[in-house]
Amino acid sequence: MTANSTLDISSLETGGLGLLHLKRYWRKRLLEVEGKLDRDSVQNEHGLDFTLMQGLGLGIVEPAEYLFSHRPAYAEFEQWIVQKLGGVPDCALVDRLNKMVSAYLEQPPHHYPIEGSDIQEPVLSAEDLAFWRQNGYVVLRNAIPVEDCRAAEAALWDFLGMDPQTPETWYDGTHTFWISLFQHPALNKNRAAPRIRKAFEQLWGTDDLWATVDRSSLNRPEQNGIDISGPSRLHWDVSIALPIPFGIQGLLYLSDTSAEQGAFRCVPGFHRRIDQWIGKLAPEQNPRDQDLESLGPVPVTGCAGDFVLWNHALPHGSGRNLAHYPRVVQYITLFPHDYGIHPVWK
Repeated sequence: MTANSTLDISSLETGGLGLLHLKRYWRKRLLEVEGKLDRDSVQNEHGLDFTLMQGLGLGIVEPAEYLFSHRPAYAEFEQWIVQKLGGVPDCALVDRLNKMVSAYLEQPPHHYPIEGSDIQEPVLSAEDLAFWRQNGYVVLRNAIPVEDCRAAEAALWDFLGMDPQTPETWYDGTHTFWISLFQHPALNKNRAAPRIRKAFEQLWGTDDLWATVDRSSLNRPEQNGIDISGPSRLHWDVSIALPIPFGIQGLLYLSDTSAEQGAFRCVPGFHRRIDQWIGKLAPEQNPRDQDLESLGPVPVTGCAGDFVLWNHALPHGSGRNLAHYPRVVQYITLFPHDYGIHPVWK
C-alpha cells in the first residue's frame, strides 16, 4: 500500500508505537518515491526527520532505503522498526522522542554553541578548546578503552567476512570503503561512551544530545599501485550555502593509524575563513569543484581509542593508504535536536 499524493498527516498523529511525527515521516518518504512530495513545504523538517530516526537507533540510511524499496503500509513500517531494534522502543525513549518532537515544532533552531554553558567534569582541557577554536578540530585521546576498539573492529571484520591477518581476504571485489553494519552491541557501546559524549557536550554547550547510528569504514592499502582507499578527495558533508550553521562530526580510530595509513585529513582553521573564500569565487564556480588540496590539508593521526572531532565547515577526507594495514574507524556524531540545518543545499 502506498500513500496518496496529499501530505495530510500531522506530526502529532501517532500509530501503534505511539511516536509523534513517525507517521508523517513515513508518508513523506512514500510521496518522495512517487515524485509527489512538495520539498519546499517540508524543508524545515529535515532536522526533525533525522533526529527521530537516529533517536530510535536506526541506521543513518536504513529507513529511507527500506521505504524506497518496499513502500510498506504504515503498520508494516512500524513492524520493521521493531524487528530492526529487536523489540518495541521502551516507554522512556518514546517519551523523550515525543518531547523532542513537541519542542522542535514549538521553537526555531538555536544558534549553537551556547556561550557560558556549565558542563560538569569536562574531558577537553582549556588548551584543547583553544586548539579547537583556532583549527576547527581536536583529538580526544583515549576516548574509549582499547579492548572496546578490539571488540568493534572484530565485529566489522566478521561482518565483512575478512581476516585481519590475511591480506588476501581484504580484496574480494565487493568491499569499497563503507561498512553498513549499524546495530551491534560493540558499536552501540562506543556510541554511548561517556568521554565521547562529554566532548560533544563541551563543544555544543548542552547535554541534551542525540547520537547518530552511522556507518564504519575500512580504508584498505593500495593494491598493485592502484588507489582503492575510498573517498580520499576533500569534501563537505553538509550544505555550504552561507551562512553555514555550526555543526560537529566525529570518528573513532579502532586501529592505530599513521599519516600514511589513510588517516583522516582536514584543512585547519578553514571554518574561520570559508565565508571569505566562497565570496571570492565567481558565481559560476562550484566551491566543491575547486582545487581543495591547495588549501593545505593535514593528516590527523591517532591510536586505537582516539576520537577526532571536527567542525563540519572544514574540507576533509581520508588519505590514501600507503601502509600495510587498513585504517578502521567508526563514525559517531552527537547533536542537539534543534541545531540549525541550512534549508538550501549548495
